[in-house]
Amino acid sequence: MRRMAKLMTMIAAAGMAAGIALTPGSASASQAASTDLKYYYECGTSICVKTYNNWGSYGLNSYGDHLYAGGWSGYVKVSSGKKIYFCDWQTIQLQLEPKVTELFVSRLKASWCQ
Repeated sequence: MRRMAKLMTMIAAAGMAAGIALTPGSASASQAASTDLKYYYECGTSICVKTYNNWGSYGLNSYGDHLYAGGWSGYVKVSSGKKIYFCDWQTIQLQLEPKVTELFVSRLKASWCQ
Protein backbone atom coordinates (compact mmCIF):
# COMPACT_ATOMS: atom_id res chain seq x y z
CA MET A 1 0.00 0.00 0.00
CA ARG A 2 2.81 2.42 0.90
CA ARG A 3 4.68 1.50 -2.24
CA MET A 4 1.58 2.40 -4.33
CA ALA A 5 1.21 5.78 -2.58
CA LYS A 6 4.89 6.52 -3.17
CA LEU A 7 4.56 5.56 -6.84
CA MET A 8 1.51 7.84 -7.26
CA THR A 9 3.41 10.71 -5.62
CA MET A 10 6.35 10.18 -7.99
CA ILE A 11 4.02 10.09 -11.02
CA ALA A 12 2.26 13.28 -9.89
CA ALA A 13 5.60 15.03 -9.32
CA ALA A 14 6.84 13.99 -12.78
CA GLY A 15 3.58 15.18 -14.32
CA MET A 16 3.80 18.55 -12.60
CA ALA A 17 7.40 18.94 -13.72
CA ALA A 18 6.26 18.28 -17.28
CA GLY A 19 3.39 20.75 -16.92
CA ILE A 20 0.69 18.06 -16.83
CA ALA A 21 -2.09 18.29 -14.26
CA LEU A 22 -3.26 14.95 -12.92
CA THR A 23 -6.76 15.89 -11.83
CA PRO A 24 -9.93 14.02 -12.80
CA GLY A 25 -11.22 16.80 -15.09
CA SER A 26 -7.96 17.55 -16.84
CA ALA A 27 -8.27 14.78 -19.43
CA SER A 28 -11.39 16.28 -20.98
CA ALA A 29 -9.92 19.80 -20.87
CA SER A 30 -6.91 18.69 -22.88
CA GLN A 31 -9.02 17.08 -25.63
CA ALA A 32 -9.58 19.20 -28.72
CA ALA A 33 -12.90 21.05 -28.63
CA SER A 34 -15.41 20.12 -31.32
CA THR A 35 -15.42 22.58 -34.22
CA ASP A 36 -19.06 21.66 -34.99
CA LEU A 37 -21.85 23.97 -33.89
CA LYS A 38 -24.30 22.16 -31.62
CA TYR A 39 -27.86 23.42 -31.17
CA TYR A 40 -29.71 21.93 -28.19
CA TYR A 41 -33.50 22.20 -28.29
CA GLU A 42 -36.67 20.85 -26.70
CA CYS A 43 -38.06 17.74 -28.36
CA GLY A 44 -40.96 16.25 -26.45
CA THR A 45 -39.88 15.81 -22.85
CA SER A 46 -36.17 15.70 -23.69
CA ILE A 47 -33.42 17.98 -24.94
CA CYS A 48 -32.12 16.93 -28.35
CA VAL A 49 -29.08 18.14 -30.27
CA LYS A 50 -28.56 19.01 -33.92
CA THR A 51 -25.01 19.39 -35.22
CA TYR A 52 -24.05 21.88 -37.94
CA ASN A 53 -20.70 21.77 -39.72
CA ASN A 54 -21.38 24.01 -42.71
CA TRP A 55 -22.14 27.70 -43.08
CA GLY A 56 -25.53 28.99 -44.15
CA SER A 57 -28.95 30.07 -42.93
CA TYR A 58 -31.17 27.41 -41.40
CA GLY A 59 -34.90 27.80 -40.78
CA LEU A 60 -35.89 26.43 -37.38
CA ASN A 61 -39.11 26.20 -35.43
CA SER A 62 -38.14 24.99 -31.98
CA TYR A 63 -37.57 26.05 -28.41
CA GLY A 64 -33.81 26.31 -28.03
CA ASP A 65 -32.15 25.35 -24.77
CA HIS A 66 -28.58 26.39 -25.60
CA LEU A 67 -26.09 26.58 -28.42
CA TYR A 68 -22.39 25.69 -28.44
CA ALA A 69 -20.75 27.66 -31.28
CA GLY A 70 -17.74 25.42 -31.83
CA GLY A 71 -15.48 27.12 -34.37
CA TRP A 72 -18.32 29.18 -35.87
CA SER A 73 -19.87 32.62 -35.42
CA GLY A 74 -23.33 33.83 -36.38
CA TYR A 75 -26.67 34.51 -34.78
CA VAL A 76 -29.89 32.91 -33.62
CA LYS A 77 -33.12 34.73 -34.49
CA VAL A 78 -36.14 34.22 -32.23
CA SER A 79 -39.85 34.69 -32.92
CA SER A 80 -39.86 38.18 -31.36
CA GLY A 81 -37.43 39.25 -34.12
CA LYS A 82 -34.48 39.59 -31.72
CA LYS A 83 -31.10 38.29 -32.90
CA ILE A 84 -28.73 36.69 -30.40
CA TYR A 85 -25.17 36.94 -31.71
CA PHE A 86 -22.44 34.41 -30.94
CA CYS A 87 -18.74 33.99 -31.65
CA ASP A 88 -16.37 31.02 -31.86
CA TRP A 89 -16.32 28.68 -28.85
CA GLN A 90 -19.13 30.46 -26.97
CA THR A 91 -22.05 28.74 -25.29
CA ILE A 92 -25.28 30.75 -25.54
CA GLN A 93 -28.19 30.03 -23.18
CA LEU A 94 -31.53 30.23 -25.00
CA GLN A 95 -33.73 29.09 -22.07
CA LEU A 96 -36.52 27.56 -24.21
CA GLU A 97 -38.25 30.92 -24.90
CA PRO A 98 -39.13 32.47 -27.28
CA LYS A 99 -39.14 30.07 -30.21
CA VAL A 100 -36.00 29.95 -32.39
CA THR A 101 -36.88 30.63 -36.03
CA GLU A 102 -33.49 30.95 -37.73
CA LEU A 103 -29.87 30.01 -37.24
CA PHE A 104 -27.27 31.85 -39.29
CA VAL A 105 -23.78 30.35 -39.40
CA SER A 106 -21.15 32.64 -40.91
CA ARG A 107 -18.66 31.40 -43.50
CA LEU A 108 -16.10 33.87 -42.13
CA LYS A 109 -15.53 35.21 -38.64
CA ALA A 110 -18.49 37.58 -38.08
CA SER A 111 -17.76 41.32 -37.87
CA TRP A 112 -19.04 41.49 -34.28
CA CYS A 113 -16.41 38.95 -33.24
CA GLN A 114 -13.37 40.94 -34.45
